Amino acid sequence: MKKYRIFQIVLIVLVASAGLATPAHAITGTVRVVVAKAGFVVGAGGGRGVLTFRDRDYPFTVQGLSLGLTAGASVNKLVGRASYLHELRDFEGSWSARAVLCSAAAGCG
Repeated sequence: MKKYRIFQIVLIVLVASAGLATPAHAITGTVRVVVAKAGFVVGAGGGRGVLTFRDRDYPFTVQGLSLGLTAGASVNKLVGRASYLHELRDFEGSWSARAVLCSAAAGCG
């Protein structure tokens, strides 16, 4: 009976201390990017952006290639958030995106 009572006390202390713990708060940065794209079947694009993090601006570049039904040119201005940043190096690296575009006329929709 004594061991059961000690177990109850330890369990109550653990549950109470879990409520006192504060999670590590990550900072959200603001990202602004301007990208220019052009191509015919094979496209290429590139641009510049700025990450605003902890009241400072950090410039970066964007570049990429596309293959598919590409014809023409465009300039896109994008604004977004970079979430869960604890420090600046959490943002660095190479990122990639893949997309499949299809239309109802091609039997995809």
